[in-house]
Amino acid sequence: MESLRAALFLDFDNLVSGLRDGAGEAVALRFAEAPQDWLDWLSEGGRRFLIRRCYMNPAGYIEHDAGGRSYYSTFRWAFQAAGFEVVDCPRLTRLKNAADLRIALDAMDALQAATRYEEFTLLSSDADFVPLLLRLRAADRRTRLVAHPELGAIVRAAADSVIGVDALAARLGWKAPEGGFAGADTVLDAVRDIVTEAPVHLPQLGALVRGRTGQSLRDSNYGGLGSLEALLEAAGLIRQPGPGGGMVMRGDGRGRSPSDEPEFG
Repeated sequence: MESLRAALFLDFDNLVSGLRDGAGEAVALRFAEAPQDWLDWLSEGGRRFLIRRCYMNPAGYIEHDAGGRSYYSTFRWAFQAAGFEVVDCPRLTRLKNAADLRIALDAMDALQAATRYEEFTLLSSDADFVPLLLRLRAADRRTRLVAHPELGAIVRAAADSVIGVDALAARLGWKAPEGGFAGADTVLDAVRDIVTEAPVHLPQLGALVRGRTGQSLRDSNYGGLGSLEALLEAAGLIRQPGPGGGMVMRGDGRGRSPSDEPEFG
């Protein structure tokens, strides 16, 4: 059977943190320490990943249940040994390391390359990839997304196929408990994405989050953080009091927060 020319782009920080929160430390470590185990699985169906690229913040880490940390930089060799190019994406702001932007730019470069990549596989739950997925589809390329099983309907619809991170975790030896895969952060991502350029009325924000993720703010326990205030703080947002619950906005009240300034030293 003729092989399928494919490209794989991994947002390491996003995937490994999702596995750590949803399936536990052991699964996250196996994902990071033995990429060939799951790469062979993703390659099934005759895929040949001509591009294998891993984007990671070397200063990120997996927090151990018993204390201590495993820094992402220690996993670099394992990915290089599995044929990956590892791209350092240090954190540029308090919350973002720009891996999503680097992936989008590299995928667009691959789309224009002399080699015709027939399928693009993205490993990330980041909703920012919707425009990229739609652009790849318009160019008649197939897309696969490996993402959180509770991924929002809009993101899910933008990809040709979606593989849940819970299926990946099961491949790595995880046994699903009664409560299923935990650690959903799609509500947090949706809130952060929605309040980007302009303030949003709090009731409108709730409706937009429901439309994107299928969950209300309250039903999601505010993204698993317990309160609206904790959710807004984690997203780098503030609430200005007013009618109907007030407005939610970036820290400067417009499109940027002072915390978005690059951190030096």
